Amino acid sequence: MLFAEELPVYQLDDVVVTATRTPQPSNRVLSDMTVIGAEEIARSGQSTLAEVLQSQPGVEMSSNGGPGASSSIYLRGANAGHTLVLVDGMRIGSVTFGDTALENLPLDQIERIEILRGPASHLYGSEASAG
Repeated sequence: MLFAEELPVYQLDDVVVTATRTPQPSNRVLSDMTVIGAEEIARSGQSTLAEVLQSQPGVEMSSNGGPGASSSIYLRGANAGHTLVLVDGMRIGSVTFGDTALENLPLDQIERIEILRGPASHLYGSEASAG
C-alpha cells in the first residue's frame, strides 16, 4: 500500500501557444520565449504590468508620466508599433496612440504572460516584427 508521501510527483513542462499558434511544450519551441506565471507575478512585488515586463531581458518600457499614464513597450530595441500585444489571443491597441495601452491592464487579473522575442510577423503580421 502506498501512502501520499510515497507517491511520485511529476512536473510537466509549460505549454505555450504564442510561438506557433498551437499548444506545444515550452521545451520544443525554437523561438526565444519567456513564460511568466501568476506566482512569479505575485512574487515580483511590482504594481503594474509595465514594471513586470521591464524586468525581463530584451524588454524596454517608456511612460509618459506617473501611474495610469500611457506607456509603450519596445522589444529588442524595435519601435513600439512593431510589438504586438495579445490578450486571450485577441489584438489590443490604442486608437489614438497606435500602440497598446498597457496601463489599462490590471496586474491582479493576469494569469500568465508569454513573451516571444524576435520576428513573429510570419504568424501575426507586420505588427509583430519585434515580437
